[in-house]
Amino acid sequence: MNQLLMKKIMESWGIEVAIVANGLLAVEKVQQENYDLILMDIQMPEMDGVEATRRIRQLTDECKATTPIVAVTANLLKGDSERYIAAGMNDYIAKPIEEKKLFSILYKNFCPGKTNGGIDETNEFVPDPDNALYDLTLVKAISGGDESFVKSMILLFLETVPSIMEQMQLACKQRDWQLTSKLAHKLKSTIDSLNIYQLQDLIRKIESDGKKEENLDQIPGCVRLLNKGMNDCMAQVKSDFRLE
Repeated sequence: MNQLLMKKIMESWGIEVAIVANGLLAVEKVQQENYDLILMDIQMPEMDGVEATRRIRQLTDECKATTPIVAVTANLLKGDSERYIAAGMNDYIAKPIEEKKLFSILYKNFCPGKTNGGIDETNEFVPDPDNALYDLTLVKAISGGDESFVKSMILLFLETVPSIMEQMQLACKQRDWQLTSKLAHKLKSTIDSLNIYQLQDLIRKIESDGKKEENLDQIPGCVRLLNKGMNDCMAQVKSDFRLE
């Protein structure tokens, strides 16, 4: 979902966007072609963003090796920014992606030394006053009025979430807390992008407790609550978009 959201935003600004599935492919792509800037996710299969950045910085072609790299992460804990910079990254942006902040980050790295032209980076979320379990404000803002894009994001949400939840419940049953944490991290961006605000604290607790292997007796109950919340949200989405 984040890939599609970012692609939609940048293409509306006239930027040509290439997407790959993991860090290993990112390094290969940079070796094949020249890019003005790289948006590098941190947690990826095959090779993570930190290692991919290190390898790009080691390329013999100076133009490729000095390409600006911006970390894209759903986790920005104390010390993370220093770790990204130490790996050779130029900047970082947190998920879910907000259009104004993305513009500011791109402008700063495309045009170093210049200001962002007065762009307001604040984008405070205000929940809808009704009983909606989700909020499409961010997706609709990015869509620029393209209802087909909004529906494609909704369909992607409905297609991907059940599989992730099934994997998480299995990982929890097998007491694989690290995998449970990684799946929670994967789902966190989706929850934030659709502003499923009643599950935001819960998904972060599962991710944090699983990663640190703390409060292990609480994780199964949290996963059950998360599963119910996601099912309720998906049911509401299907009803709202008449997809049942």
